Amino acid sequence: MSSTNLALINSEHLFSQADALLLQTGRGSLRQADLRRTFSNAYYGLFHAILTAAADEAVGRTRRNDPLWTLAYRSISHQRLKTVCNDLQAATLKPKIRRYEPPGGFGGHIVTIAGAVSELQDRRHAAGYDPSQSFLQTDARAALQTARSAVHRLAHLEADQRRAFLYLLLFEPR
Repeated sequence: MSSTNLALINSEHLFSQADALLLQTGRGSLRQADLRRTFSNAYYGLFHAILTAAADEAVGRTRRNDPLWTLAYRSISHQRLKTVCNDLQAATLKPKIRRYEPPGGFGGHIVTIAGAVSELQDRRHAAGYDPSQSFLQTDARAALQTARSAVHRLAHLEADQRRAFLYLLLFEPR
């Protein structure tokens, strides 16, 4: 086990940084760079909350300094997250996903979280890579609220729903 202290990426710190960008006054309208950064912080805040939850679920919250915790944390790619979230939003679950559905189903909170991931990842890509788009402060604030809401829902999922969602991210069904 490593003796160094883990420097977790705190979702709320990313959200607070985005809030600060959106609260800047005295310049008139916000710069596009600040608005684009807000979309990135919103997505990454949710992304890192999910990675932390997955590693905590698989290895244990009390073992965050263990290299295995970091292995679990780093095992979820952006593409894997997007694929699972898209699968969970489908009207009919694929058989390989349905097999791991908890007894009460995935429920609305999971679908909402999955939708938030997909939406925020798309917005982050547009903000980071599409110079033809310009962004509004209202849209940036809405993205930040979507991310905060999804993190809150993730923290309050029923245990079986949470476990199934996180294990589907960590372990690809075959």
